[in-house]
Amino acid sequence: MKDNLEGKIRSVLEDTARKHQTISYRMLAIEAEIPGPQIIHKLTTALEDIFRTDYKNGVLSLVPLAVSRGTPPIPRSGFFILLRELGLYDGQDQGPDAINKHAALLTEIYKSRPQN
Repeated sequence: MKDNLEGKIRSVLEDTARKHQTISYRMLAIEAEIPGPQIIHKLTTALEDIFRTDYKNGVLSLVPLAVSRGTPPIPRSGFFILLRELGLYDGQDQGPDAINKHAALLTEIYKSRPQN
């Protein structure tokens, strides 16, 4: 079940990356067909696992494409906490540092994927 869920999430993120877009947590959960209840919690847990795996394997993660519907559209605080835990970020969870870090990650992702 976990591998299938991860595969679906990765597939949606890959499609999103090729479009050079981001996707809201809710839309990602729907498109990846995450079963309820607590679909957003299940999604964010899976995203953290995916990011950790990608980091461990030295792979560019597409997890930063998943964003909150709020303004600005960046990942929630847990994403930046995870980045700090992995030694990839030392800024705040919100505000200019977070916005700039997220923008830099998106740029790296978009450069790695041809747009279609």
